[in-house]
Amino acid sequence: MTDWFEVVNMTEENNPGTTIADKLYNRILNIYLDERDNRSEEQMGLKPNGFTEATVIKDYPIRNRKVLLHVRRRRYLDADGRNIILNQYPLNTEGTKVSVEYGLFFKDDHGQPAINCRALREALSD
Repeated sequence: MTDWFEVVNMTEENNPGTTIADKLYNRILNIYLDERDNRSEEQMGLKPNGFTEATVIKDYPIRNRKVLLHVRRRRYLDADGRNIILNQYPLNTEGTKVSVEYGLFFKDDHGQPAINCRALREALSD
């Protein structure tokens, strides 16, 4: 993740939620990440054009804090003035809003859950 994105801000706030998982984590750590300029030599002709709106991804809890990653991708303009977003990164598990690593933590293993915590599974399905 840090190869592709840089941390631009972090904030912490109370967790106002009412789900079961919100009772587990009474604070929220928001980490804001912006995509690095990862253009190759051939792509240097593209003109930078700001960032996309942030995508929010749930990640591993850190010291009793729910973690939300706010990820913004770079946009570029091509010679015809069209917006282009380069590179596709494996940021979240398909069909979820959790990071790939966090999703693997809850992956089923031969029909048996890797973790037996119904409250966390229900919270992640939101």
